[in-house]
Amino acid sequence: MIRFGIPQSIIIDHDTQFNCRPFENFCARNRITCTMASVAYPQTNGHAEASNKLILQGLNKRLRDAKGAWTSELRHVLWGHRTTYKTATGETPFSLTYGSDAVTPEELNLPSLRVQAYDSEVNHRKLLEQLDMIESRRDAALERILSEKVMVAASYNKRVKPRPLEEGDMVLKRDFQEKK
Repeated sequence: MIRFGIPQSIIIDHDTQFNCRPFENFCARNRITCTMASVAYPQTNGHAEASNKLILQGLNKRLRDAKGAWTSELRHVLWGHRTTYKTATGETPFSLTYGSDAVTPEELNLPSLRVQAYDSEVNHRKLLEQLDMIESRRDAALERILSEKVMVAASYNKRVKPRPLEEGDMVLKRDFQEKK
């Protein structure tokens, strides 16, 4: 919380550390909305599920022959995930978190214009400018996500055929709950 501030919402599971009065008071005091998600059913959190899918795909690509070495490769996959531009936001997760683009380890070791032209005072001033603009960049990223959702919904709804129903019409109702 010190580095990133107080979150607006938290996705939690039904574990005992979240299902207690002190945690509820903490969330109420800090105006944090809690959403419950089942550990065994990650589909309830679509964003986490999509990110986890990409991370697993990245691990599978890096571990073709050495399946047991995933712990050593995870940090590389996470770095790639965090520093890759996302179409939905037009930004990298790293830049939306820290307000600037990441400097790769390779850039530090190899001479690049960005590293060679480094001036600490200019860098400090530009970092402060970028931090001032980070909220507007986050808002713009959210706007892009929301407009993409509207376009996807419109595309889907073009294929939906309306079925006018009137009172007394017969309909099929299915019960998907598990039978005991």
